[in-house]
Amino acid sequence: MSRFSGRSALVTGAAGEIGSAVAERLVSEGALVTLVDRDAGALAALSDKLGPRASGVPADVTVEGEVEQAVAAAARFGGGLHLVFNNAGVEGPVGPIQDLDLAALERVLRVNVLGAAAVLKHSLRLLGPGGVVVQTGSTASVAGAPRLGPYVASKHALLGLTKVASREVAGRGVRVTAICPGPVAGRMMARINGGRGGAATASVSDPAALDGGRYATVAEIAATVVFLLSEEAGFVTGTGMLVDGGRLA
Repeated sequence: MSRFSGRSALVTGAAGEIGSAVAERLVSEGALVTLVDRDAGALAALSDKLGPRASGVPADVTVEGEVEQAVAAAARFGGGLHLVFNNAGVEGPVGPIQDLDLAALERVLRVNVLGAAAVLKHSLRLLGPGGVVVQTGSTASVAGAPRLGPYVASKHALLGLTKVASREVAGRGVRVTAICPGPVAGRMMARINGGRGGAATASVSDPAALDGGRYATVAEIAATVVFLLSEEAGFVTGTGMLVDGGRLA
């Protein structure tokens, strides 16, 4: 039997690199997956690629009504809701705090904190014993990073929400965790590094970390998320799992 047979999953930020990789893993292992993203075109393409075990629901996590409808759609599609990958997020502006545009900070917090909170609010109401939420945090959830003030602030808040939620629902057998990756090769790091050639796969040059501190791959992050969603992680809750090759050890 596949690991997620009979399980219904909701994935937000599904059209992104990590979201789509996790969705594909879940479908391949038997889950019925509801894909949520505000990019309707990319969502439709992903849904077509994954086949009848996936259903796309365009929604913006900063609009609570749309979140509530998406969560309800996931429960209808899967005959209940069992797994949530609360993944939608943005990196926001790059620059020193002294030059910070407060409106830009607010936009980051609306997606990464309020959006995540809306997904938590409406999905936790439906999750029963064995239900799991995995949130997308970052090493920025536990450490500072120069020139990334809005992102760091939002990811610290997200880890706080993870811990609070885990304590509130543990008594009914629901787990809430976060994955906290270091730099991941892909679009986000390319943008943070200014789009310079090779920036998406560059080493962070830490000889004390695995492979000299290279960037993680999307596949490595997706594999960890799927582990946390599975019963194999059945006694893991209320924590942020670092996936950074030992950079913060």
